[in-house]
Amino acid sequence: MKEDTYTTWAVERLLPEEDLSGKKQTLRQYTDRIDDTDQDLRKLINEVIADDQKGEIVESLEEATQKLKKHNQELLEDADQRIQQMVANLNEQVEDLKEQRMKITYEDPLSASLN
Repeated sequence: MKEDTYTTWAVERLLPEEDLSGKKQTLRQYTDRIDDTDQDLRKLINEVIADDQKGEIVESLEEATQKLKKHNQELLEDADQRIQQMVANLNEQVEDLKEQRMKITYEDPLSASLN
């Protein structure tokens, strides 16, 4: 490279920024449907087990249902957190792709004309 040649780097945004947070709601619709189905199942189990029924089997079934309810709720909360994290990562990756790093090399016309 000649003494009168210079290089600089610049980052240029090629496309406008776009918010992808709406994708969270699209993905959460699936976890909401799973939760609705789980609630329907619990209602059905509660209808089958009348309040006046007693016994070890009934108590065991109620306990198993409560454990399953808690486990499923934890899974759905974890899925919602992962959805939020994945959409944030996707948004960041997309925004990174919309920028281009450029190398600009130029000559100083004043020093070139003096030589």
